[in-house]
Amino acid sequence: MSLLTTWRQFQLFDFIPIRDPNYQSHDALYSDPTLSAINATKTYLIIAVNNSILKIINPKNMACEGQFQAYDIDYRITFIGPVFNSSNLVITLAEKQGFPSSIKLWDLMRILNMEKLEASEYKFKFQTQVAVTENSRGSGAPSENSFPISCFKFNYDLTCLAVGYTNGKVLLIRGDLLRDRGSKQRVIYESAGSDPITGIEFNETEQILYVTTTSKVLTVSTTGRNHGKPLRVLSQKTGADLDCTASGSKQELIVGRPDSIRYYNSTSKLKTINFDIPKSKIARLHQFILMVSSTDNGNSQKFQSRVIILDTRNNHISLNLLIPQSVVKFIFKMNNEIYLLSNDGVLYRLYEKPINQQIELILQRELFSVAYNLAKQSKLASDTLLRIQTLHADHLFEEQKYGESMNVYISCLELFEEKPSDVDKANSNEDRDDFIMNVITKFKEAINTANMVNFLEKLYAMSIASVDHITLLLCCLCKLKNLTQIDTFIDELDLSNEKLQELNFPLIINLFKECGIYSQVLRLLYKLNQPNLIVDIQLYDLNKPKVALNYMKTLKIDDLLLILIDQSKKLLDSCPIETTELLIDVFTGKYQATESTEENLTTASNAKSDDEDEVVGESRIELTNYKAFLNYLTLRGSNDDSDHNEKTAKEPPSTTKEPTYLPPKPNLIYSSFADHPHEFVIFLEACIEALDRYQGNLMDKKEVLITLLEMYLSLNNKAIQSEWLDKAQSIVEQYGDLLDDDSLLLLGHLYNFKPGEIKAREDNGDEKGIFMSYRIDEDVEGCFKVLQKYGETKPQLYKMMLEFIVSKREIYEKVNHDDVQAILQQIKKFKLLDPLELISLLTGGESNDSGFVTFGIVKEYLLQYFTTQEQEITNNEKLIEVYEHDSTKNSYKLSELTHPFVIQNNKCSACQMKLDFPMIHFKCKHSFHQKCLSSSLVAKPASNGSSHFVDDASEQGPKCPICAQSINDVNEMKQSQYKLKENVDFFVQSLHESSDTFKFISDYIGKGVMEDESVTIDE
Repeated sequence: MSLLTTWRQFQLFDFIPIRDPNYQSHDALYSDPTLSAINATKTYLIIAVNNSILKIINPKNMACEGQFQAYDIDYRITFIGPVFNSSNLVITLAEKQGFPSSIKLWDLMRILNMEKLEASEYKFKFQTQVAVTENSRGSGAPSENSFPISCFKFNYDLTCLAVGYTNGKVLLIRGDLLRDRGSKQRVIYESAGSDPITGIEFNETEQILYVTTTSKVLTVSTTGRNHGKPLRVLSQKTGADLDCTASGSKQELIVGRPDSIRYYNSTSKLKTINFDIPKSKIARLHQFILMVSSTDNGNSQKFQSRVIILDTRNNHISLNLLIPQSVVKFIFKMNNEIYLLSNDGVLYRLYEKPINQQIELILQRELFSVAYNLAKQSKLASDTLLRIQTLHADHLFEEQKYGESMNVYISCLELFEEKPSDVDKANSNEDRDDFIMNVITKFKEAINTANMVNFLEKLYAMSIASVDHITLLLCCLCKLKNLTQIDTFIDELDLSNEKLQELNFPLIINLFKECGIYSQVLRLLYKLNQPNLIVDIQLYDLNKPKVALNYMKTLKIDDLLLILIDQSKKLLDSCPIETTELLIDVFTGKYQATESTEENLTTASNAKSDDEDEVVGESRIELTNYKAFLNYLTLRGSNDDSDHNEKTAKEPPSTTKEPTYLPPKPNLIYSSFADHPHEFVIFLEACIEALDRYQGNLMDKKEVLITLLEMYLSLNNKAIQSEWLDKAQSIVEQYGDLLDDDSLLLLGHLYNFKPGEIKAREDNGDEKGIFMSYRIDEDVEGCFKVLQKYGETKPQLYKMMLEFIVSKREIYEKVNHDDVQAILQQIKKFKLLDPLELISLLTGGESNDSGFVTFGIVKEYLLQYFTTQEQEITNNEKLIEVYEHDSTKNSYKLSELTHPFVIQNNKCSACQMKLDFPMIHFKCKHSFHQKCLSSSLVAKPASNGSSHFVDDASEQGPKCPICAQSINDVNEMKQSQYKLKENVDFFVQSLHESSDTFKFISDYIGKGVMEDESVTIDE
């Protein structure tokens, strides 16, 4: 019995000894010394006494409800068994040596409800009867039945019964006993060595029968013929004692050996439970196995029985009961309780204590795991499970087993159930919050940081962690430098969760930075889509501008532009060439984002880079224009190592794809180039090229051009060579129309840039200002250029040029005689000066000594002038004579019309036929037949410009159709001339545009615009 000390033992079963109420009376019940069998249904307790009498006992009050003689008096009932799933059907087996055994099925309710019968008649009131013969071969010989029956079992529906004999035979009876439809029986097993059969159990699923002898364990098929041979021998060397077998919950065979308990299925041994105590009987109830061990206590006349109930699921002893001076003779089950009958006539009722009592008993021994498992198996409420686990965790914490304690606390989190009602749910959440706070408070010491992490991670996994819990979790992970779990947290961060959106991410980022885990900072920022902060860390914390640039090239244009506006100055200081390239791509529309991954970002940030060496190398390269910049990029692209990401050379401008987005305004980035003038020039030149190619915004182009011009002029002041000045002049020449005049004028003044100043004055129409600019500088050649370009449209420049030439001797000597004569010819052409004014101009220069100007320079001019004047006078005199002759001639013609004259026409002017009466003659000396004239209509123009028609009989009389058009033309011309005096604006405009105003006014007067009435010419 020393083995019992190695098993954990509890008293989880209670027992009640039930004394026979008729003890030591002539009508004793189960204390009757003649009792041969006992069992129970759900309703009754049945015992067999006096060989063949059955007594039906009410277990509630232990009163005998009835008794009857079931067999002949010389038969002895050795087995009683209740039919499965029935409360009133029982089956009995009685033996008589030398005669067939008898099996009967009884309906107890039917027996009890029968009217009073003779005692000998009851034995015939069975439901079914089967005579069991030991003859196994079917020879027809009478059975001696010389060996007693050791085992008797039947299946669930009572269609198959098995009988085992002490001579090693097993008899199988098949038939429908419930309906008494007959049966057949045969020997299905016969032991070769006549080993007694000690146990039989049915396996209805496999349709086999487990058979145990004193030396073997085997199976026999219950179907077909097997000729008494076993189906399979499960144990060749060990068997089982009588009453030491039972059927398991999965129809396996349970065998109680003196040293163990063994489990068998239809093919092999399943497992063995080492339990080394003598076993006289075993029984199974649920997961419990009851074992009875009857031992000698040293006195050969006194025995004691130990009853042990083993919990096979939880591996502990649930009851250890010692019954002194008694031997357990029978074990049976009733209503899920086990009953034991000892040889002294005492019936022991064994039952489980209430589960709450069992839990409390185990908790008193601080066996919390056992209590928890038992409560869980019993499906107790989560409140009970939570209480057990909380006590367990507190106990472990007090013993300073912090890791184990935390594991139990974590398991408690799953026991807080969601309550259906709002009130219960609120209370449950409040209890859980208090529990969480209590655990956090207990494990706040530094030594428990790892345990705290496990707890907080569980809260986060269950989605019950608050913002403070998550923040605390990250703080603990940082303290432990647990980068793996931090990475896992970042990877699994679900920003669609509203609770996670409330996290104080700036605080978390600062925490990571303080711990120096920048890789995790970048991963988190990447998850949060904060590219500006990623670039900020790479530039200022990690000092890796190259990595920052590579990351920026993966961003969308909107995000990239915001970062460039803030960080371009820093990037230009570190990586001027690559930054300029990126700026050009962005602001010219050529930017295309490369593929981005989080792994590339963190890998590049963690890798050791040679950024500083590359920056130093770039600082030694000085590029001054966009073409040189492109050539450098092409050369670098072809020489890059294969490990670098940028392998492709810059595409030529002609093959560059059109922009896929609207390029931003270049002026957004101007301030970043404050300390990088050459890069600024390259950027502006690239912008100009892109604006030219894609016909970009005109205002942007104007602004870029004037900025580039200013940069050229600024660099020119610092340079020795004139390269920058040439570029500035080329801009003015190429894009002069786009440059702002005021800005050009200002730049020309600030940087003494003459071409710009001149261009601005030209655009403003200030040709005189341009001329004066050259005159102030005493630039004779420049003045002549102005004169040559604008002299025809601005004749006054010739006068100004002449004044400039004669202003100083030095200037006069720079001009040759032909140029002076050409100027004088233009003055003469445009009549800018009369001879007196010219002579006054030539003799009134600024120099006191005007002797350098000789009369010879105007001699030819004066001769030409006087010759022209003389010729003009001669021409005017001739015109006067012609006009006088014409006037006299026309006056004579008019006077002839006032006198009669002879018509000598013989033909009609219309039909060219000979004239005859009636005829009409006109003063214009045209004659017509009246019929020819009357058939014609003459169109007369109306005053509004339209026409109407009159015939020859109109009020004005007939008109000559041949002369009518000429007369109308004359009238219209006079009418238009007469209307000129009403159009004053036209007169003033024409007067200003005329080169000879006097002649223009004379012509106007000659057209009659000054007269009140016009002269009408009659036909």
